Amino acid sequence: MGHWSESLVDDLARQVGGSPDREELRRVLRRSGQEIETLSGRTFDPMRRFTTVFEANGLPFIDVPNMRMGSLETADTAWQVPDPVQPEFAVALQVHALESPSPTAVSVADGLGYAGQLVAHAARRGALTREYVIEWLGAFVGFEERKALFRRVMDPNTRFNVPVIGQAVGGWWIQITRRLMWITHETPNDGRLVEPLFDRSTDDNWIPLAAAEPTLILARMTKQPADWVFTARIWPQGAQVPKDRPWRRFASAIHGFGIPTITIDDDSTPHELACQVVLKAYWHGYLRGDEPALRHVVALAYPKQVELIHRRTDAPDLGSAAAMLLEQLIQPGFDPAQGAELTRRYVRRKASIVVMEHHKRESPQRYPWTQLGISERRYYKLMPLFAQKVDGRYQVNYDDIVTKMREHLDGKDQGREIRAATLDLLKQRGFSQAAARKWMQRHQPEEALDAWPRGLRPQPE
Repeated sequence: MGHWSESLVDDLARQVGGSPDREELRRVLRRSGQEIETLSGRTFDPMRRFTTVFEANGLPFIDVPNMRMGSLETADTAWQVPDPVQPEFAVALQVHALESPSPTAVSVADGLGYAGQLVAHAARRGALTREYVIEWLGAFVGFEERKALFRRVMDPNTRFNVPVIGQAVGGWWIQITRRLMWITHETPNDGRLVEPLFDRSTDDNWIPLAAAEPTLILARMTKQPADWVFTARIWPQGAQVPKDRPWRRFASAIHGFGIPTITIDDDSTPHELACQVVLKAYWHGYLRGDEPALRHVVALAYPKQVELIHRRTDAPDLGSAAAMLLEQLIQPGFDPAQGAELTRRYVRRKASIVVMEHHKRESPQRYPWTQLGISERRYYKLMPLFAQKVDGRYQVNYDDIVTKMREHLDGKDQGREIRAATLDLLKQRGFSQAAARKWMQRHQPEEALDAWPRGLRPQPE
């Protein structure tokens, strides 16, 4: 069977029109489909049944992004946990019972914030690197046992998870794992990024062992089995995915059906990662917009931007300034494949927009387009007529620009009035609407004084 995207060839051919090359359409669709799977962390193939062996290595949860609820056939030692956003899917399997459920738990947003800070802690101590996985394998199994382990990992139906973090905080269980994979040409693509554990060698002794991207699991511990679980992928610095496609066309699909992706780099602070986890959960539908903790994590993660808004907009307090920034972050405007720096740049840009919009409302006279009585969009469409760009920016004297644009707009208005008067005069003399317009395309307005329809010109006395 081909890739699921190939079933769309006929639909795409109808949209393109003509007689397109079906093989080229199939190639384009397959590439786009694989990019969607990589960004979403899911595959969208038809449902099928297969046997899977899970090795959790002591942790209580395993992520199963494509398992449907009710499809598990096993003893009473594992429980499916539904996805809070897409309850028809199981977001995780609980493979160990809770010995004593927690009587209470902090809010979902606070739990997500704790998870983000633990991700930062793991990154700081190098636990998200391949060296950590190699070191763990060396301590977990002896030299003779590794062959048996490798044979199990070679089976694509075996999910062997390396534990990175497992900790209970505030009534929530937080864990990070990495799945071991044996990469060959026959390894199925499940939409996850993989990192080879060993550099490719020139001889035949290279071991094609890889670790999938780190996976974060956050589970509420107040019930047995758990009733609320959140999972996210962690893309560290250096993750390489295709970047030559329009993110705006993929964004709705990724946030509607994909798994949240957390991006980190060496400059990411614990508060930034906590904020990112909370925002990603919000964008993917795991949190409501009225959650008070949203403002709190934004203020902690981006204090400079919040302080800027507080100072430049006369917001009553930092909480109100953080709420104004949060309003600009309702929809994600960046591609997770671009890395953590783009997230910070996106937030800085949104803070500047908050300040600019406030000034537009409070001091409209300071902007040239308001002085001209036109929209900002029209102002910038007219700008190339009066200024040149230098290093990507228009070099202008705003007083001169306003004067020149006003003269230009006045001339346009005067020309429009003359054309309207000319059209009325021609219609009064017997021209039809279409004939009058055609006449005006071929003559100057002042010639209308002597213009008459054929056969209706008055005879001179």
